[in-house]
Amino acid sequence: MNDNVTDNTSATDGSKRILLVCRHAPYGTSLARESIETALAAGALGVDITLLFINDGVWQLYNHQQVSVIAAKNHGAMLSALPLYGVERLLVDEKSLSERGIKASNLTDIAEVIDKDQVKHLLANCKVILSF
Repeated sequence: MNDNVTDNTSATDGSKRILLVCRHAPYGTSLARESIETALAAGALGVDITLLFINDGVWQLYNHQQVSVIAAKNHGAMLSALPLYGVERLLVDEKSLSERGIKASNLTDIAEVIDKDQVKHLLANCKVILSF
């Protein structure tokens, strides 16, 4: 287990770290978009952000999205902007992928797949968690 990726208890430079838990599919509600917008805004302010994609939230990282919702922004384009704002830790739950028949190779290349023990460790050791 890479503790550097999953340990979110404190930042050595004094900045606050926040875990955003993304549980919803990218289209149909505004929750997925709001989670990414929150990450972009916090990243722009220098906050250390980690995103954890679980449940249907793993669909947000799927490479082959087809936007069928009228006036919906392309979710993939928003995700690709995250590194520009200093948001580089996108973690995805291996179990959620498996339950949905999604292979890690079908995800955006900035995502890191973690197992259930790493998910538990991450959630147990975070001081600030926002769930979308």
